[in-house]
Amino acid sequence: MFWAGTAKADYRDSIAVLRIGLVETHVAATDPIKLEAIEHAFSGALGIPVEIIKLGSYAALIDAHASGRVGYAIHSARSFAATEAACGCVRAFRSPVAADGSTGFRSVLVARDSVTLPVAELKVGYSSEASISGWQIPHQAIRAGSLDLPKLVRAGSVGSVIELYQTGEIDGFFGWLPDVPGDAGSDPERLFGGWNRAAIEAADPVRIIWSSQRIPYGPHAANRSLPDDLVEALGAFLDQMAVSAPGLLDIFEPVYGGGYVTPDPEEYHNIRGLVEALSDRKSAARIP
Repeated sequence: MFWAGTAKADYRDSIAVLRIGLVETHVAATDPIKLEAIEHAFSGALGIPVEIIKLGSYAALIDAHASGRVGYAIHSARSFAATEAACGCVRAFRSPVAADGSTGFRSVLVARDSVTLPVAELKVGYSSEASISGWQIPHQAIRAGSLDLPKLVRAGSVGSVIELYQTGEIDGFFGWLPDVPGDAGSDPERLFGGWNRAAIEAADPVRIIWSSQRIPYGPHAANRSLPDDLVEALGAFLDQMAVSAPGLLDIFEPVYGGGYVTPDPEEYHNIRGLVEALSDRKSAARIP
């Protein structure tokens, strides 16, 4: 009689190489040494070869992930929603935490505390149509009827918006606030993540008169064709990175840098309406 025991199969038996998709605007994608460090670290942790695939835009990343040309990708919130809507073939397994503890943001409309006009009569500044928090989310709310249409003033940049507010040419403006779990998230001092706080405070005090739903930061997502144990290993490696390889975290997650959390996939449904804006296949923005 012949008898043989078989070891339990794992992802190393079925995945020859893991391809990770990054947009070219990612800091690591511009430096071959950093790319090599990422590939070496992931390969060592997972026990399989890893290849970084650089994509020219989030639209290209969507196509690559939906088609399975990359198995794992770092998305913006909107590009993930677009990929999920296009193929239903991706799952968000981690999302980044910022240094301030925030895991997402809210688009807000702020106005001078001394101005009591209805929203429809306010002169409101916004940066540009490319801004998610400064234009696209508010525009979606206006179209849905949950926010009145103010008198809009296009400034071109956040800095110009603040200048218009300082000189009294606008009554308020669209911006964003970081969203920290368990925090009320309504402190105007944290507008734009605290950027240019002194310039805003030098003008009249502001109050928040409208806030969007919470938008989570863009996730790390895996194609559903990847084995569960590989996705679990990826999540565990990301969870440990802040402690075991802080230098690698600085390279891999240069904007946020506070580690990772496991997201609720339903959270990304809040921005499904913005997916329509990707129909022209232009790049989705990563940072609010």
